[in-house]
Amino acid sequence: MQTRGSSKLTTSKRRELVVNICRALSVLKSSEEVAQALTDLLTPKEVETIAKRLQIAECLVKGEHYLSIRAQLKVGLSTIARVNTWLNLSGEGFKIMLTRKRTIPKKLSEQELFDPYSWSNIKRRYSMHFWPALLLDDLIRSADMKEKQKIQKAFEKFDIKKSTFSKEENKKLYEQFSSMLNNKGI
Repeated sequence: MQTRGSSKLTTSKRRELVVNICRALSVLKSSEEVAQALTDLLTPKEVETIAKRLQIAECLVKGEHYLSIRAQLKVGLSTIARVNTWLNLSGEGFKIMLTRKRTIPKKLSEQELFDPYSWSNIKRRYSMHFWPALLLDDLIRSADMKEKQKIQKAFEKFDIKKSTFSKEENKKLYEQFSSMLNNKGI
């Protein structure tokens, strides 16, 4: 039996695909990794839809009324009823997620972590365009204290060069150098 919008794959092939994605998601070790995987696998609208379903389940478990959930999450009553039916028929997946839900580490804000259009997710998705910054981030993250101090000193030298060779200073040096060349007849 196929549901609306399902593919023409056989039942065993569909089951195999679901098992595959479950295995792939189960190897993820942090909420940051899960967020990266979801933003790679799903469209922003699909991520929002799944997030709303989970929030609806949480609200229903807390005993909130349909109209309150509808106003809060901007979803239809049929969506809330569908999630309620899933909770009542089985809901084991929802219940596991709701009871094990943890707080997100403060490396990235929740908005950055789950927003596919956040700067951190854009840099991660298009890493070839940002490889110097990503490489530097990785070096700093894996460096010990002594290496971090060396990196800090290097950045301080960059700051000195930046202030020493400002536009005005570069213009003065160019004028000085070009006048020396003109005087020598070059």
